Amino acid sequence: MKKNIFMITSCIMMLSISSVAYSAPGPYMSVNVGVAILNDSDVTDSTEPGLTMDMESDSGLALGVAVGYAVAGNMRFEGEFAYQENDLDNVSFYGIGTDLTGDTASYAFLLNGYYDFKNTSAFTPFISGGVGMVQVEINNMNFPGSDDPDVSDDDTVFAYQFGAGVAYAVNEQISIDVKYRYFGTSDPEFETTEVEYSSNNIYAGVRIAF
Repeated sequence: MKKNIFMITSCIMMLSISSVAYSAPGPYMSVNVGVAILNDSDVTDSTEPGLTMDMESDSGLALGVAVGYAVAGNMRFEGEFAYQENDLDNVSFYGIGTDLTGDTASYAFLLNGYYDFKNTSAFTPFISGGVGMVQVEINNMNFPGSDDPDVSDDDTVFAYQFGAGVAYAVNEQISIDVKYRYFGTSDPEFETTEVEYSSNNIYAGVRIAF
């Protein structure tokens, strides 16, 4: 009985020590790879007052690289460069849909903050939010079979994101995580059109503390 109590006590102490080690403050770098699920977008054209088109896109690639600092307590702050790309699928207006070719891409720089819900296990849930700027591009957009020239343009607008996830500490320096983020922007403008741009992104990431 005493032996079992000693073993249980030792395990609890080891978990506590590990938790303290994993949550130590200091600089870190993270890399994220995931899927970008672009929301359907309302598109308006200043040359067609009253007309709103609905544009759909395929799921695409989302990438992110960040450098940050974990402060004492539960907070982390970082600067992140994020990229995503989605192929265009179709557009509909007046109840009629037609295919689209081309793609959209975005290049964002965001300042993010995290709150880690620390505990005595190696798993740490967290929530996050961030703001910054993003360059949104539309590349080679056209209707298949159309004689119209391809449309390519870009605009730089305000960006924000918020999300949640859970990290697992592999050891004192390395953590892996999965997370969801909602990424949104103010509406970019391409030539005479204004487009909504937002997505639901799911990532897997690795964080390395120094």
